[in-house]
Parts: sequence; C-alpha cells; structure tokens
Amino acid sequence: MAQRRKVVVYSDVDIFLTKQTDGDITRDVNKDAIKNSLTNIVSTLQGSRRMLPEFATGFHKLLFEPIDEETARSIGEMLISAIKYWDDRLIINSLDIEPRYDENTYRCRLNFTTKSKNTIDSIDFVLSA
Repeated sequence: MAQRRKVVVYSDVDIFLTKQTDGDITRDVNKDAIKNSLTNIVSTLQGSRRMLPEFATGFHKLLFEPIDEETARSIGEMLISAIKYWDDRLIINSLDIEPRYDENTYRCRLNFTTKSKNTIDSIDFVLSA
C-alpha cells in the first residue's frame, strides 16, 4: 500500500489585515505565515503583550547604545535566541546585521530554511530607536 505524504500548511492572518472579497481577512500560508511570525517577534516590545509578557526579545533597549559592531553582535544573539524559542518551524542559516551610522539604524537580513518544506528564504528588517 502506498503511503500518503503528510502535507504541512502553516497559516496565519495577513499582517496587513487585508480583506478578501467576502469581507473576511486574507490568510497567509507557509513561508508568508513564517515571515509574519518573524515580523511579530522582531517588532513586538518585550513585556507589551498581555498574558504573554515574555514574548519577543529585549533587544530594543540596545538600540539606545552606541551603534557599533559589538552592539550589532549583541542584538543578533538576542534575535537568534528569541526566534529559536518562539518559532520552531524554521532553521536559521545566517543573520547579517549592518550598522548604519548615519541613519542610526541597523539593517538585518535573516536567511532561513523552512523545516517542513525545506525551502530557503530571507527577510529584511531595519531596526531603529
């Protein structure tokens, strides 16, 4: 008897709350759902979620430190730790953080592999105080 492959679909509400023609909110699936999760982890201030104050990461307090390689490394470690803890659907391949001194920001690019689909993708963030 042939074995059926288990189909895994990750699903999440569209982060922009886009409405479908029937008035319901659009659903994001698979890598888009994972990108929503990553955006939520990065953009949420730790302690701001009611009933789950430990959600996200505390890297935001580092955005007021001097913009340098050491701070970038610390932010990267905090991001990787939080992503591994809060979203187990992906494998982090690399995280590049570039300090942008003139803009007082950090440009981040996270390269990841989706575990169930074994697809490689990336997401970019700009972190600013």
